[in-house]
Amino acid sequence: MEKANSVKKLAELIRNSNGEFIENELRPFLRISSNTLNHEGIIEAKNYLVSYISQFSEEINEYKGEINPLIVARVEGKIKNSLLIYMMYDTQPISQEKEWISKPFGAEIKLLPPPLDKLGNCIIARGAYNSKTPLLCFLNIIKILKEYKSLPVSLVLLFDGDEEKGSPSLLKFLENEKYKRIFKNCIDAYYPATKQDLRQKSILKLGYKGILSLTIKISSENKEPHSAFSGMIPNPATDLVSLLNTIYSNNQFNINCLKHPYIPTSEEQSLLDEILKEINVNKIKKKAGIIQTAEEDPQKVFTNYLYNPTFNISTLKSGFLEEGTKNYVPNQAICNIDIRFAHNISNEDIFKEIKEKIEIFSKETNSHIEVIKNIGYDSSRVRIDSSLVKSLIKSAEVLDVLTEIWPLSAAAAPLSKIQKELGLHFITGGLGIGGFAHSANEFIQYDSIINTRLAYFYFLKIYSELRKKNL
Repeated sequence: MEKANSVKKLAELIRNSNGEFIENELRPFLRISSNTLNHEGIIEAKNYLVSYISQFSEEINEYKGEINPLIVARVEGKIKNSLLIYMMYDTQPISQEKEWISKPFGAEIKLLPPPLDKLGNCIIARGAYNSKTPLLCFLNIIKILKEYKSLPVSLVLLFDGDEEKGSPSLLKFLENEKYKRIFKNCIDAYYPATKQDLRQKSILKLGYKGILSLTIKISSENKEPHSAFSGMIPNPATDLVSLLNTIYSNNQFNINCLKHPYIPTSEEQSLLDEILKEINVNKIKKKAGIIQTAEEDPQKVFTNYLYNPTFNISTLKSGFLEEGTKNYVPNQAICNIDIRFAHNISNEDIFKEIKEKIEIFSKETNSHIEVIKNIGYDSSRVRIDSSLVKSLIKSAEVLDVLTEIWPLSAAAAPLSKIQKELGLHFITGGLGIGGFAHSANEFIQYDSIINTRLAYFYFLKIYSELRKKNL
């Protein structure tokens, strides 16, 4: 006999409440300008979340972070062993505001410029895709299930407030033996996301690249004299260029641990071969806002995207930066670098080799060189036969959405630290169409939000059923 709180009735309740959820809960949350270094916006977002989860959580704790607070909450479900849910409430800052079609924190409903106008109405906001929409959608499903006494599995909610700065608070938190006890009853970890592509397929990635982010500063004691003196004094700008070439040049690493390409496993290669049969790189480019690629061959572009170690200079600053020219020798040069890698190596080993290069180079110049490690976490994988992967695939199938499995994500995430420190499998995934993370006009497709919420509902149900079979 069908119970009053049946799956069918709960799914219908979620559908019927979708518009109200978007207008009264999601859009107000997206209007909070919670970029990592905006203290007022962060506190407002944190307070919004604490107020929201107070409706269903049995225990909420805040922890002072390196930059912003961490929040940990417990929610009791029918299975006492807990699923750890990782979420981030900070966002990237706003740049190039003139390129936005509406206010970055306005959460306005608009059509995107062609060709993405075919998506129909979208909510435009920083964080709409990465990743305040999936965060609040997931919390909304928990609220509904708790209200109807139907949450199938207990949860530990972990909210990261400085992910966009490399999660320094989270990394130290997870290393602390005192705090590890919080997660002793957790059996897996999940990061809710919106991962449908423009073909409507759900993209499920079985791991992340590792990342090392660092800053290099080179300076001299001079007061920026005329360039006529450049033959007799150190030049931090040219020293920086020369130093970078000892680490990476001609599209190749000059450090041993990343000099050789990553070799995929047979399972990874098999998954890649299947993807390459129908991958449309142009659609990936459109969704990401990419116009030009380094290679012409689409299959090579995609393979390099997944597996090649990358050396990216996101900031390069020195000398006269105003209009016109000024012939002088700068006394400082700064760059920010991020290195991403699929290899099964430690980010500490990469950093050690870079420091060795810097030590050798420093003997050849009178400039002062400082290197700062910003963040670092290793690459990670999850088994394709895990309960997490099976649950995400099946939850998409319920909503008639096919899943395409990728062996790896070219992005990096602090979830690898969860795997290393807590010994938990983890996965990120979910339905919903969004894009332009970290760019102008970040969006979530309005009509896809209902599938985002429903997919989380089915994921929790299916996951709990699989876990019961394994108990």
